[in-house]
Order: sequence, then structure tokens, then C-alpha cells
Amino acid sequence: MTLRSISVRVALGFAAVTLVACASGEPAGEAEAKPLAELRASVDRTVATTGDLITYTVEVERDPEVEVELDEPGADIAGFRIVDLGRAPVETLASGRLLERRWYELRADLVGSYVLPALTATYSEPLGPGGGLEAAEIAVEVESVLPDDRSEVTDIRDIKPLRRIDTAASWLLWTGLALAAAALGLAAWWWWRRRRPDGSAPEAPTIPPYDLAIRELERLRRTDFSDLRELRGYYFAVSSVVRVYVEGRFALNATDLTTEEILSRLGGLVRLEPSQARRLERFLVATDQVKFAAHLPVPEEIERTYEQALGFVTATRPPEVPEDGESATVTSGQAEKAA
Repeated sequence: MTLRSISVRVALGFAAVTLVACASGEPAGEAEAKPLAELRASVDRTVATTGDLITYTVEVERDPEVEVELDEPGADIAGFRIVDLGRAPVETLASGRLLERRWYELRADLVGSYVLPALTATYSEPLGPGGGLEAAEIAVEVESVLPDDRSEVTDIRDIKPLRRIDTAASWLLWTGLALAAAALGLAAWWWWRRRRPDGSAPEAPTIPPYDLAIRELERLRRTDFSDLRELRGYYFAVSSVVRVYVEGRFALNATDLTTEEILSRLGGLVRLEPSQARRLERFLVATDQVKFAAHLPVPEEIERTYEQALGFVTATRPPEVPEDGESATVTSGQAEKAA
């Protein structure tokens, strides 16, 4: 082997080693940068049965200087009812990024295939235009609790044959049952007569809608708003008080209707002025934001919610009820519903 061929081989080997070193030593800054914010969604199960609770978790991972605005769902998500919701404290990751986590407890009442829609959010940054985020759709299958193949059911037994009954024993049994029923009826009649001197049952006490609402609003005034669970329960309760009042005052079954259904029927209430209808609409929308959209109200909003409820009730009290007077039309059953 000549000296020249040896030199050529050494040069080629050195060039190969240089190329490998350059490829493996690529600076970290030239690699693809991690996005400023990421949006992820997941469920704890993709197959469930009717009545099962499904936990839907939403995570936002972002740089500290980036702000993310998440589009909140309404009272349901793709046909699932939201039965509970909450959020975890913001967590700082080892990389210095922030992680926000929210969760929703969902329940489906009907069998079928569901698709949780692609979740969207927007983010903004101090020195940039910001942008949008989107999490993928999630397919969930809700199955019946009954088996598809009825042959799997093994606890069904054949009908037992008829058994001859002794006539004398049967007659004694029915006679004993008749005497026992007569004794119970006599005891019930005696107790009923002793309830009042004239033998009549006392009338159930009634509470007027206006008085009931004022009393319950005053009771809710003493809620501990520093407790997040108490605060959320307060918004459910104050909404219920106003709905019961609307039901008793305007004969609209507001306790069984959604906010949208109530608002669609307000135009048919001749005793409700348009300005008061708008006041009720603002109140119901504001309370729904806390009840179903995980909105955390500040003290000023809590006070405004109370004033909206009190203002609507006092402004729509029956004409025959004075400023501090009383009327009588709501039953004690409605009082229990408000409480």
C-alpha cells in the first residue's frame, strides 16, 4: 500500500467522523420548539353503562407568561349531563411551565354512541398575536346494563306446579286477616277523632310565595362564602328560591324547567312586566354560570346576585301585599322544595 492511498483513507475516515459528530451534536435550540400552550382532553373510560359516572378531564399546559381562555361547556356535553365539576390548583412543572386541570363528572341516561366534541381555547402572549388551541374528539360508548344475549340470563326458572290448598286452612287465614284489618281501621278512626275536638283534621299551614322567598333569601345571606363548596351550594339554593317564587307567583312550573325553557315562556306571563322579565333573565344566566360553567364569582358578583334575587321578588310581589305585609297562597310543600 502506497503512502498516497494511506493518506486518502485517513482523510475519508476523518470526514466521516466529522459528519457523524455534527449530526449527533445538533444544538438544542435548533430542534423544534415546544408550543407556548397545549390543550388536552381525556376520559377515565370510553365504554360505560347507563347510570355510570364518566370523568372528563381537561388539561392546559402553558408558559407562565401565556394566558389561556377555555371555552366552557353549558349544562351538558354532547348529550351527557354534568352532575359535578371542579378544578385543581395550578401546578408548576419541573420544566417551569404551568399546568391547569379541570374535571367534569358526566352521566348518560340513554344507550348509544357519543362523541365529546373537539374542545377549543384561545391563548394570548405579551409580545405575540396569540392563537387558538384544540383538543381531539373523544368517542364514548354507553351500553345497556342488560346482556345482549338473553341466553346469558341463567336465573330464570320454570313455573312451579300448582299446589292444592286446604280449604279449611284458607278460610281461617282470610278470617284472621279480615279481623286484623278491622282492628287497624278502628284504631285509625279513634286516633283521627282525637286529633281535634270536632273530629276534623287540621289544615296544613301555608306560606305565601313572597314571604317564603324573603325568608329563604335572608337565611342564605348567612352562607360562609369563603368555603367554595358552600359558595357553589349557595348559587344552587338562591336559584331554587327564585324558581319556587316564580312558580307560586306566576303559575309557571319553573322548578321543572331549564333556564332556556323558562325564558321562552316569560312572554306569555301577562302579570310580568318586560323589565322584570329581563331582570329575571339576567339573574338566571348569572347563576347558571356558577352552577354549570365552573365560574368562580368575586365578592361583588355574589352581592349583586343576592340583590338581583331580592330586587326581582320585591318588585313582583302581589299588589295586595304591602311593603312589609303578608299574603297566603303557597303550600308547605313548596316551602320544603325551596329549603
